[in-house]
Amino acid sequence: MTWFSEDELRRQAGDVSFARGAKYLESVEALDDVAGGVAAVVSGTDRYTVRLRNVGGELVGECSCPHAADGFFCKHCVAVGLLVLEGVADGGAADIRGYVETLTRDELVELLVGHANEDPVLFRKLSLKAGREDLDALRRHVEGTLRLRGFVGFQGTLAYTEKVREVLATAQELMDAPLLCRVVELVVEALDFVEDSFGALGEEVRNALALYAEACAETPPEPKELAEWLLRLDLDGSGRVDVSIADFTAGLGFEGLAVFRAGVEERWRLDDGEDPYRSRKLQRLREGFAAMRNWKA
Repeated sequence: MTWFSEDELRRQAGDVSFARGAKYLESVEALDDVAGGVAAVVSGTDRYTVRLRNVGGELVGECSCPHAADGFFCKHCVAVGLLVLEGVADGGAADIRGYVETLTRDELVELLVGHANEDPVLFRKLSLKAGREDLDALRRHVEGTLRLRGFVGFQGTLAYTEKVREVLATAQELMDAPLLCRVVELVVEALDFVEDSFGALGEEVRNALALYAEACAETPPEPKELAEWLLRLDLDGSGRVDVSIADFTAGLGFEGLAVFRAGVEERWRLDDGEDPYRSRKLQRLREGFAAMRNWKA
């Protein structure tokens, strides 16, 4: 017996999405039981990943489609839910935890490594954790994980954004400035090759920059180099990144702030106004300096 009913499925989705989902049953692929629910792939305009979870007896649906990204219980979730109600899957009823608790340490290691060798996502997560003990290896792994080699669509952007989150979670624990600097560079480069219509990857760029600012405050790099790096990032690239100079004051120090301000003023003098967006960025940075209490020109 499932943890939800057809009435609950209809209530979550609404009549329109429920009716559309009922026509999508044959589009459901690879429906599997997982811990606390089911997972599936549903073919539509693209191939979407669906997860239905039992959260305290309540039905929670997740899908990688744009409609679900807007917060709706979509037709793909409905289709999977209807198949669960038909008995195609039972929602992860097996006592996985109980079984795992019976295994010895060596058996657990073999089981986990074996699955990691077959599952790229698990392998990546374990590699990031293992990299805490070998920073050079971790940096190489991050380079391979985050470098894009061509345009990716909506689904690929979601998967890439999840990789960035995983990398940032590890980088936040280590707070290694060179690693965070490279993460920022790689993700900024990726912005030109992704379909980030929901801004999720842009948000991770801001998170990475904030973490890098913290790392620079703890271990300040060479001020002039940091200032010139920030200028290139904000003003000389694609223009899709906005640097909050106030976040980097501790890392830049007076010397770095002076170099950054001089770079902004030079670009302001040479600005021909042909790129209004860039002109506004320059104005924003100049105003930012004017608002900084501790800054003296």
